[in-house]
Amino acid sequence: MKPAHWLGAAAICLAAPASAGPAGWPDLAPIRLRAGINQVPDIAGDGKPGSIRLDWHDNGNAWSYDIFTVKVNGSVATVEGKDRFTDSPHTGEDVIASVRFARGAHRGRATTFALISHRDVVESVPDPAVTTITLYALERNSGAGARYVFTRVAQMTPTRRYCHADMALNTELGFPLTKSYDGLPSIDGC
Repeated sequence: MKPAHWLGAAAICLAAPASAGPAGWPDLAPIRLRAGINQVPDIAGDGKPGSIRLDWHDNGNAWSYDIFTVKVNGSVATVEGKDRFTDSPHTGEDVIASVRFARGAHRGRATTFALISHRDVVESVPDPAVTTITLYALERNSGAGARYVFTRVAQMTPTRRYCHADMALNTELGFPLTKSYDGLPSIDGC
C-alpha cells in the first residue's frame, strides 16, 4: 500500500466512532488528549479553531485531579456556568468521575462533545456505585453569557453498578480505556 493510501486508511480508523451508544445518542469518535494544549480544528462546527487544555492539579494525595479548559477561537467555553471540567481520579483504581471528549454530529453539524461519567459514592470509594453518564454538545450560545457553551443533550444511568468511571464509559458506550487505566479488567471495574 502506498504511504498516501495508508495515511488515508489510518485517518478513517482513527475517526471511527466508539459506538452508537444508547438510542438517540450520536456516533462518537473519542478525542485522545495529552497534557497541555490540544488543538481541535473546527471545534464547534462553525469553522472556528479551538483547543482543549489538559492540566493536572496536584494535591499531593488521592484527591488530585485533571482540569480541562475548552476554548473556541480564544474564548473559554462554559459548562453549567463553570469555565472548566474536572475529573476525580481518586487513587486511579477507583475513579469517581471521568471526563472524556469526542467528535460527533449535533443539530446537523460536526462538533465536540464532553462525556462525564460520575459514580455516586455512598459509603466507600472502592465499592460498586450507581453511575451516571452525561453527554454535552459544544455549541454557540444564543443567549447572554459565554459565546460558546456545552449544552446537556443526553444522560443515562445504567442498571449495572461500577467501581471505575472509565469502565462505565467503556462498557456502556464502547469508549476505549485511557492509557493510564489502573482499574480491574472486569466489565464493571470491580
